[in-house]
Amino acid sequence: MAKIHGSVYLLVGLLVSFLSWKLNYEKLMFFFYIGLIFVFIGVIKLITGLMKKKNNEVDAHKKHGKMPQAHRQVKYCHQCGSALSPHHRFCSRCGARI
Repeated sequence: MAKIHGSVYLLVGLLVSFLSWKLNYEKLMFFFYIGLIFVFIGVIKLITGLMKKKNNEVDAHKKHGKMPQAHRQVKYCHQCGSALSPHHRFCSRCGARI
């Protein structure tokens, strides 16, 4: 099932509320309040969407940050013994070919 964005709820709610208020408030009072409910739902969805987006960004930074030592692959230079990443072809300390 497709998710409906919060801004759609907000716009539809505002449109329904405004039109029911302008056309005939006494007869269309039910639709006025339904529109307000849609506006409320839209605002809640937008706020929770922003919070989820921020949490996902924080989780992505944590995930792509430093890995634990047990999972990190390390090569060592055969001349000076400095630790190197697996993608290095030359030692960054002494310049020897790895």
